[in-house]
Amino acid sequence: MSSAYHRAATLLSCTLVGFVCGTLYLYSAFGPQLAHRLSYSGTDAQFIAFSGTIGIALSGVPAGLIIDQRGFTIALIIGALSIALGYLGLKDQFDDVYESVSLSAFFVFLVGAGSTFINSSLIKCCAISFPNNRGIATSFPIATYGLSAFAYSAVGSLLFKTDTSRFLGFLGYSSLAICLIGLPSIYLADANSNKGQTIRNLPRPSLESRSSSGKRSPSIELQPYPLGSGSFPRQKNLAEELIQKKIQASSDSSPVEILKSTNFWLVLIVLGALAALGQMYIYSVGYIVKSLLSEVGDDKVITKEQQFQVSVLSIANCAGRLLCGILGDLISNSLKKSRSWILFFPCSLLLLVQIVGYQLEDYSKLWIESIINGIGYGFTWSSIPQLLIEYFGVGSFSFAWGVINLGPIIPAYYFTHLFGSIYDSNLTIDETTKLENCLVKSDCYRSTFGRTFFFALITFVVVFWINVSPIWRNRRSPRDTFIN
Repeated sequence: MSSAYHRAATLLSCTLVGFVCGTLYLYSAFGPQLAHRLSYSGTDAQFIAFSGTIGIALSGVPAGLIIDQRGFTIALIIGALSIALGYLGLKDQFDDVYESVSLSAFFVFLVGAGSTFINSSLIKCCAISFPNNRGIATSFPIATYGLSAFAYSAVGSLLFKTDTSRFLGFLGYSSLAICLIGLPSIYLADANSNKGQTIRNLPRPSLESRSSSGKRSPSIELQPYPLGSGSFPRQKNLAEELIQKKIQASSDSSPVEILKSTNFWLVLIVLGALAALGQMYIYSVGYIVKSLLSEVGDDKVITKEQQFQVSVLSIANCAGRLLCGILGDLISNSLKKSRSWILFFPCSLLLLVQIVGYQLEDYSKLWIESIINGIGYGFTWSSIPQLLIEYFGVGSFSFAWGVINLGPIIPAYYFTHLFGSIYDSNLTIDETTKLENCLVKSDCYRSTFGRTFFFALITFVVVFWINVSPIWRNRRSPRDTFIN
């Protein structure tokens, strides 16, 4: 198979396997049913959802170390087994009506951890296979990550209706099957990268190559060519070639250099806040639907509408991830600007979500909020890998990506716990069914968005600082403005 065909097959396989990564977003579709059957409170349900976030975050560093040192095939297998075990465990617990919040949380944790292992391996695979178009290439598996919930929700509503047990089983077995289908191409890409057949060139400077004024040093792109062939890149002269190779060799930052970078921690703060805001809405939209439709009283109707909102979120999530990849390459390659400017898009959108969430009272307009949140959340997760590769290169990308994934832990815990506690505080007991329900519609959760608005606003200020502070530094040091 030629290099072009093999790379195309690799991209197709990564795109397909990406569907497995985003199944955790389906929690709003099956979470309320699981909580109802096992008699969990709203706070319990939000804690279980947060366990998935913990799984995503804590598995980032070990996944990154395994991928950087042992390749991405092993990480893919670990992820597939973790997701399958998580969903099949939830299915058994649901079938046996075994009430245990900690056990449910553990199974959802496995799903989150497996998602990170697979997602990290796919991003690294695409970044290495397509060195000159990393933004677009990595956006494909990242996009199907976001589209996953829609695809599974559509299949679930068609084949399983409201049968939560069969749906959980389908999630577990299909995850294994899809990973097995994509494994051969990804394994070959892994083997080729280990042999040096994939040229890891990076046309982007590291943060540490900036001058004191905050401007970047020039970076020259090396065009890849097949090893062992008679063709070589055209160079103006030997000196230019040596300069290019020297710049290329220094473009990848070590883990220690990454951890010493101030901008790395600023990016971690931004991702943590934006991802946590998006996750709070994604994991809670099922309860938002239930609150706004409290007068309906038909569980089948409510379940159908919950699945609809999950589908809307998923499609918007996918669109945001794809658009971010295209926009990132446009900003970097055409406009010659830093990809950090992308962060204004998700930050503005998720700030708007908090405003709409606080004011919205009509369920018929909830899809608007879901679209905004989905696009903003998709932009968030697609922009961060681009920034890490631009700043630090691909050599230690998986390590940096793993540490960055720790960002959402604290804010996600606070936001999900906040939503669950406010929701529970508005519950009332139905004298007929003896079940707890929230009958005050948007007032069940409204104050949550009032508080999260300020976190979104602070995040916007941080993004503003990341992009504008280098300009201010350059103005104070005009002698360095020739450095680009």
